[in-house]
Amino acid sequence: MEDHEIIAEIRKGNRERPIQILYKEFPKIKNNIILSSGDKEIAEEIFNDSLLLLIEKVSNEEFILTSKLSTYLFGIARFLWKNELRKRNKTQELEWSDTLIISEQDLGYDQTKEERFTQLEQVISSLSAKCQEIFERFYFKKESMEELARALGFSSVNSAKTQKYKCMEQAIKMAADVKPKI
Repeated sequence: MEDHEIIAEIRKGNRERPIQILYKEFPKIKNNIILSSGDKEIAEEIFNDSLLLLIEKVSNEEFILTSKLSTYLFGIARFLWKNELRKRNKTQELEWSDTLIISEQDLGYDQTKEERFTQLEQVISSLSAKCQEIFERFYFKKESMEELARALGFSSVNSAKTQKYKCMEQAIKMAADVKPKI
């Protein structure tokens, strides 16, 4: 069942099947809570509260989903757990690597930012292996153009710069053609 179908079912009042589907996220949320000084009981409580909040949010016709529904649920649970830790006066920092930090106002993600990340992933995965390696080395590994030229066997730094420029042009052209999926 797709996210938009789950939301439609919840809005119709048919909550049993959507809850069953969303309950598949419980083990991941439980593990993160247990790893950050919680226990199974508090994990169940946080998860159930998260489900209730999610249902309440998506029931509103004005609600617009800006991430995957499971990610949204995970973000709500993380937010509730951080509040619980604050109540317990625990200062342990949560390291949930597969979530983004959410604001108290919307408990969600910036739609534009998420669309850009999706678009960037699509573009990078469509580039040639050579361009992917150039971008990885230059932007992610922060290698200098000299290091990049040497590692990839370019005859000079200028050749490496030219190739990087061509890859960038290709990526920009592809980005203009990619339509983000919402």
